[in-house]
Amino acid sequence: MTIRLRNVVVISALVASGCSGPRVVVEDVNPLYSRTEFFAAADGRDLRTIVLGNPFGVSAFDGAVTDIMTSTPVGPKTRFTTTPGPSANRDYSVAVAFNPSPDVLAVNLCNVQSLPTAAAQRPIVVRAAFCAGGGEASAVSGYLDQATGPEDPKFVGLIRNLTQQLFPG
Repeated sequence: MTIRLRNVVVISALVASGCSGPRVVVEDVNPLYSRTEFFAAADGRDLRTIVLGNPFGVSAFDGAVTDIMTSTPVGPKTRFTTTPGPSANRDYSVAVAFNPSPDVLAVNLCNVQSLPTAAAQRPIVVRAAFCAGGGEASAVSGYLDQATGPEDPKFVGLIRNLTQQLFPG
């Protein structure tokens, strides 16, 4: 699917879904994505997670996001962390961007170490990618109208759903 068509599909799905709760759209699952490879890369390991942006402007936001991701069942027992230990396989990572400004496709996050974000922007837009060998293996986008902070059940639901969709079974 071309990038332009993919943008139209993602935006149309977000608009069509209404404006009530969190929504997650699978943007891309690369044909090279392998559940077996994900288990080999992440089971019992730290998984380096880059969190870009902070829609609430609170301290320890990165840790709140990775804690939610870690507590979400995705198959292998992995610890999503911005400070991976020696168990991490450096060929794999996750990139999560909140309110990228200008917007960016989730599939383009694997080679980004920083990008401008809009902190207080509503709705909250989040893009995420599972990166393998420098390229994306899977990518998802999420959207949430309103949340009060990283402990808000709607925000927690968004991150849980995003994490589950990022690692399809």
